[in-house]
Amino acid sequence: MERKIIKGTYRDYIFLFGDRRTTYSDLSAKRSAAEKNLYIMIEDNMPAGYICVNFEENLFKVNYAYTVPEKRCHGVFTELLKHLTELADGYEVLITIPERQKNFDSIVKICKSLGFSQDGILKIFRTNWAAMRDWKENYFDKFMETQGHKYLEYFSRRNFKTYSFNDAPQKYLEQLYHSQENFFENPFEVKNFFDGSYKNFVAKDLSFIAVKNDKLSAYYLITFSDDKNIFVGQTAVAKEYLNSGLMFILCDKVIRAIYDRKCESLTFAVYSDNLPALKFDAKVTRNLKFIESRSYEYLFV
Repeated sequence: MERKIIKGTYRDYIFLFGDRRTTYSDLSAKRSAAEKNLYIMIEDNMPAGYICVNFEENLFKVNYAYTVPEKRCHGVFTELLKHLTELADGYEVLITIPERQKNFDSIVKICKSLGFSQDGILKIFRTNWAAMRDWKENYFDKFMETQGHKYLEYFSRRNFKTYSFNDAPQKYLEQLYHSQENFFENPFEVKNFFDGSYKNFVAKDLSFIAVKNDKLSAYYLITFSDDKNIFVGQTAVAKEYLNSGLMFILCDKVIRAIYDRKCESLTFAVYSDNLPALKFDAKVTRNLKFIESRSYEYLFV
């Protein structure tokens, strides 16, 4: 048995795994190949598996991995992941494992054997168009009529302005781009959504910013896998407006934009130890039907 790992192109991926592809694997492979971080294992001149990786926020992030069925339980994934840790050259490697993954325990065991340790737990919420439509029409709209409009009027009187990413003046988007270094003190790295691996997946018509006195105050960034399946990519608010309710006016904008587009699904994730975010999401999405799951992050340092 002869095995080798090659750095593959998107064309290699299509040729070798043409009949074993999915929409998500195509997106992951295309993104990783563009960064030259798609690794394919060949065994006896036949494809055995691959791993899709992106470099972001000073770490290598595993976005997708696949082993052909007849090669499973033969160490293909282990060798690919080990190869990645050897290439990392001092950088961290992050892999996220959904608890619903069929072979969850085996993957965790492999990660631990290679020196990974658990780093965080994500609570993931997913809903569909029918549930969103019913929730908006039967709960959210009524809430806005009786209580929510007071938030909008309050911030409007204080000269806050909101823009979609499509309509925002460039100077505000530049503030967002540099928000980790400037006055905003963003805890998240956002540059990948402008010039990194996610730049082609930002839903600019569904993403919004709030501004006051020519300064970025908050933002709500939405990404998509296709036109109908969207994800909450990032949300953040300037420290001076924490717990002010400012994020609610952006949430209102996002909800209405999603409703108008009739998106098939919406997914958002929150770290289980981020209690303020969980509290906000629970308040906003009250009475919204969704499926909840967890994913576990493992980090190699």
